[in-house]
Amino acid sequence: MKKLTRIAHAVARPVHSAVRRALSVALVAGSLTAGAVSAKSLNTCKLDAIDGTIERPLQLAPGTRWTYSVGADHPVSTLRLDGMAESLTRLTVGHGLQRVEHTDTYADVNPLRQGRKEILRFPLAVGAAWNDEFAEPGAVVSENWGYRYDYEEKGSSRVVAMETIKIGVGNVRAYRIERSAHWRKSNPRSNDMTGMRWQGREAVEGLERSISWYVPAMGRVVLKRSITAHPSYALYLSAEGNSRDVIVTELVAFESPGGCRVEGEPIHAQRFADRRPLHYPSVFNDTWEFVLQRHPHIPERADSAE
Repeated sequence: MKKLTRIAHAVARPVHSAVRRALSVALVAGSLTAGAVSAKSLNTCKLDAIDGTIERPLQLAPGTRWTYSVGADHPVSTLRLDGMAESLTRLTVGHGLQRVEHTDTYADVNPLRQGRKEILRFPLAVGAAWNDEFAEPGAVVSENWGYRYDYEEKGSSRVVAMETIKIGVGNVRAYRIERSAHWRKSNPRSNDMTGMRWQGREAVEGLERSISWYVPAMGRVVLKRSITAHPSYALYLSAEGNSRDVIVTELVAFESPGGCRVEGEPIHAQRFADRRPLHYPSVFNDTWEFVLQRHPHIPERADSAE
């Protein structure tokens, strides 16, 4: 059996320290180096979004770079645009991990996926709404063990407003997109976790709510707040406020070749390693239910499937 690999994501929930490095989405060793990007004002860069309908994503130049933070205690994540076509966007994560996205939805390309995953949908305008639904195999791996499972997700998204927000690089005007996604993990299997019983329920459901702020001229979401819990906690689940359970990813540097270059310190970013998804068992046990709810979803790559 080939060793399982993973697809990098923009944001990941907390996991055991033994697998945190393998599961953290797009986290890169290193830090934002002072002076690496010469700062300009956002007004000079002309990055504000214009109220109205955005028919399609802006075509950005290869070499465009985004740097994100999930808090001062974590390494930053970098994305570099390698190429952008009508249907596919190619990126490098960190110092070499390749990522390919569907240009019109910002979803990662996964040949094993059934259905359609849509982070965004164009034309994009205040009041626009869409639903998406997909299924795909998942794979969690570490240096010593790993397991696979089946994953399903149904999401509902809506562009609720145009807002001016303050982030590390300055004030930007962005589309505010709210999303609620119900997910299910089932059918876990492994050949190398024989040291524990791994009994109990072999299916777990969850609910993730998020708020994302998208700036068309920057080509990506510049701030995202997300929180995860058991569906029974739905009435109390909100990505607003200052809760330590909310993961916040924030843009701290942006560079466009021959054009805009801005950087700043994070003012919202946060991810606390001791926070688990809400309303699940909080004490470690050797059941599939505990493992499935604790680990973030990582799609299995097509080149790792047999």
